[in-house]
Amino acid sequence: MAIIKKRTNKEGVVYEYHKVMSIVIDAQDNVRAMLASYLDADRATDQDRPVDRFSVEINTPITTGLVNRAEDLIVADPECKLFGGVVIQDVIVSDLDKAKAKKKAEIAAARSVEMYADKTTSLGVFGSTESDNNKLSIAIQVTQLAAAVGHPAECGYKTVDGTYSVYTLAQLEQIALEIAAQVIPLYEKESGLVAEVDAAVTVEDVEAVVW
Repeated sequence: MAIIKKRTNKEGVVYEYHKVMSIVIDAQDNVRAMLASYLDADRATDQDRPVDRFSVEINTPITTGLVNRAEDLIVADPECKLFGGVVIQDVIVSDLDKAKAKKKAEIAAARSVEMYADKTTSLGVFGSTESDNNKLSIAIQVTQLAAAVGHPAECGYKTVDGTYSVYTLAQLEQIALEIAAQVIPLYEKESGLVAEVDAAVTVEDVEAVVW
């Protein structure tokens, strides 16, 4: 278990994550807890050094199940330095978990860079940002509406260099399909790499996964 409560040491460092290392209940109804404190849950791995170690002690009658709820009694005692804290399950994140989260973010960023890069199609080079894709989608919808009421099924659209041309509905749909054909594999690649990261058992294995 762990207790969340902000404390400040004499150097002015604020820390809030207090891991309960042990709890002892003696014959005089004293409950003593030994704690190791970290800046926060994200910096409480096995490789991180505690910023503080201390003990707290309260006196309370021994009751059934006391060991299982000793932390709750500690934060409820007004005389305890951890009074008012919040008891949670120990959520210490391992270095491996941190490495996996970082690597997944790197993979997602790499996918986004390629996904939003200009796309070369058989009809020219077109932008592929969210804004570009929205414009293309609107152009297709407008052209479809025009065709539905008997107007020419065509609409003006620009390539990345600003060249303006009039395209038919079939051509606009072809542009969209060719762009999608280049984007979908990026998501498939990301999914495969994330699976490799999830299967990694060491930080070195994680770092070996590259876009």
